[in-house]
Amino acid sequence: TQPRSFFSMSEGGSGAGSAVSLAPGGAGSAAAASAAAPAAAAAGGNTRGGRYNLLIPELVSSDNQLGSALRTVFEESGLNQAEAFSHALEEYTKRVDAEIERMCNKYYQGFIDSIDELLKVRSSAMDLKSMISDANEALIESGKVLLQGMERLTQRRAVQRNIIVSIECLSNCLPVLRLFCRVNTQLQQRRFYPALKTLQELDTVHLPKVSRYTFAKFMKEKIPVMRSRVKQMSFSELQDFLALVRDRCRDIGEAGMLQTMRAQSLESTEFSGDHGAAELADFSPLYRCLHIYEVLGVRQECEMYYMEERVKQAALVLKPPNRMDSMRSYKDYFYSVLGFFMVEDTVLNTTHNQLSRTWVDDLWDTALDKIAGVVREQLAKCKTASMIYEVKQLIVLFNQSLQSFGFNVTRLFEILIQVRDRYTDVLLAQATSRFLQFFKEDNFAPVAVENEEEYQAVLSQYPHEDRVLQEAAFPKSFPFSAVVPKIYCEVQEFIATIVKFVEDLDLSHTDMDDMVRRSANAVLTKALNGVMCTVVRDANLTLPQLTQFSVNTTSLEAACVKLESYITSITHTLEDDTHITRLHGASTFKDVRNAAEDQIFSVLRRQIDMFLDLADYDWTPTEPKADSSEFIFDLLAYLTTIFASLTNLPLAVARTAYFNTCKYISSQMVAIITDEKIKRINMLGIQAFALDVETCEQYADSCPLVAENDDMFKGVFIQLRQLVDIFLKWDWNNYFDPDLRQKKYAYLKAHHAQAVLEKFDEYEKHRFAFKSADEKKKDKEKEYILKRLKQMQAQGEASEA
Repeated sequence: TQPRSFFSMSEGGSGAGSAVSLAPGGAGSAAAASAAAPAAAAAGGNTRGGRYNLLIPELVSSDNQLGSALRTVFEESGLNQAEAFSHALEEYTKRVDAEIERMCNKYYQGFIDSIDELLKVRSSAMDLKSMISDANEALIESGKVLLQGMERLTQRRAVQRNIIVSIECLSNCLPVLRLFCRVNTQLQQRRFYPALKTLQELDTVHLPKVSRYTFAKFMKEKIPVMRSRVKQMSFSELQDFLALVRDRCRDIGEAGMLQTMRAQSLESTEFSGDHGAAELADFSPLYRCLHIYEVLGVRQECEMYYMEERVKQAALVLKPPNRMDSMRSYKDYFYSVLGFFMVEDTVLNTTHNQLSRTWVDDLWDTALDKIAGVVREQLAKCKTASMIYEVKQLIVLFNQSLQSFGFNVTRLFEILIQVRDRYTDVLLAQATSRFLQFFKEDNFAPVAVENEEEYQAVLSQYPHEDRVLQEAAFPKSFPFSAVVPKIYCEVQEFIATIVKFVEDLDLSHTDMDDMVRRSANAVLTKALNGVMCTVVRDANLTLPQLTQFSVNTTSLEAACVKLESYITSITHTLEDDTHITRLHGASTFKDVRNAAEDQIFSVLRRQIDMFLDLADYDWTPTEPKADSSEFIFDLLAYLTTIFASLTNLPLAVARTAYFNTCKYISSQMVAIITDEKIKRINMLGIQAFALDVETCEQYADSCPLVAENDDMFKGVFIQLRQLVDIFLKWDWNNYFDPDLRQKKYAYLKAHHAQAVLEKFDEYEKHRFAFKSADEKKKDKEKEYILKRLKQMQAQGEASEA
């Protein structure tokens, strides 16, 4: 049976379809079909499908699209022509199938023979392949040992070459690696300078030999980084050092002051090296950093950073705490400042050109200004003398410590002067308070002693010298009250306190004496004088108390001489030196005594005014009066009693008081008779007033303080007497005569005479309308006298002008 599977058409299939599928070239194009269709129509006959015989082969052999050609044939020819084309195509297909069948039948046997021969060759080829495979396996098996040996030899030769090359490389690389490891170890051990030297050796000597290796390039790149790391690590140590000295500056300063105290106590300098800044702070980080930065060529950068940071730390150290109300706060402040500059001194002396002396001195000058301001501001708030004294002692020790380190402390003594002034002010305030207390407790009575023991006890407080009192029998009294010894002891203690304060200020005896005397003058003139003036003015003292107060000022004035001797003895100066400052006791207590005397006069005037306010004169009596007014007797009796009780008042003071009292009575009585409230005065009224004037004159002449032939009190009531006499005697002609007026009425004021004359009238008012010739004459005379008096006043005012 002949196989048809490859060439025969499928049953029921279209021959045209088979022909088309087997035709070489694929489907034809629409354009070819369009071109072939008219030609076939023209060439073909009337036979069925004859006209398509030329078209179909053309379509089969065409490379164009078959679908487009067929669509053209069917669209242009119509339905009948399409059927004809289909019959023609089937005819063509049958012819092609017959041709294919013929060809296959012709060559099929040859093909079968070829297949048989190939099958026979196949078995021979398989045998040959098996033989070749066996031979190959035998060859491989025999050469395997040889190949293994050759491979081992090749490997050994490669290892040998690698070993030789590695040895050569390692001989060059090991020193580099060792140095690199050494650098890391040195950095871990913080040995910065050896690390820099190793890096230098590595960079300049060893790395050029191994520059072809990658690790060498890596190391080359790491060297600047490691140098920067060394710089950073040393800088970090410098920062830690600065933080350390900032935190320990107080401890360093305290150790420095202890060193100074120990040196002073032993009067030697054997402790000059103990407990210094170098012992309490490790300066090696600073030195290392300076060395590292110098090796790196940036030493100035390190120095500038150090100075900038220390200036900032100085500002912090010099800034006082918010409250310096205890010695602990003052100690902390001065310890810190001292410790700061002890560090600077150590750095200055142990480094080469790290700091300049000028820079340190400028920093010190700035600190002095700040310290002075702090001391002045903080001590202004201090109210305790003991604390100010301790602060002064602290500053003195601070000065001495800094001086031992070579700092100029001259300006610090100016600060001590400020402290001394504040100390003096506080002492003055305390003394003022104590003086006030003394006067409040004083009884203003002479100190009485009953025996020798009490007498010596008073003298131990106040060395009063009075031979009469010393020889007098007991009991006896000192002229002063108990306040005088208390004041003397207080002033003496004040002076001793000032001396203790200034004795270690390195002052000469003369300067110290001058300073002490100025302070003593301050306590006398400011504290004591102020208190005594206040007591005199505001204490409402009685006359006996004011009298004792005046006597006390005399004793205190004498005490100034003894105080000067006391100052001379403790300051070791010459008492007769003309250049020393004298105490102002005489002038000070003289002013206070004058104030006390003025107060005595003021009290007397107030009492006199009280009596004079009782005066009730009848200025127009109808009958003459036989005796003086009752208030005048009461007034003079009071004055007699008062002056009799002022036995301890100095005679000069008592005389002045007596004279001023009488003079005041005279002026007040003149004011009484010239008072504008008085509307009318007659002669009987003037006569009654004259009786009082006469009584006052008798009192003045009978004063026990008036010595024989003493003219001081003779004219005390003369102004009042002349005013009364000119009316009693009606002696106006002599008054208007300048010469006679100078002899008889020299103290009579014209305005006083005018004031009384204007009110003078001997007649009753109801008789004015029926005046006699004498009365009219009297009135004209009165008008004439008033006119002359007014002229005299005008002339007097013109002459005064």
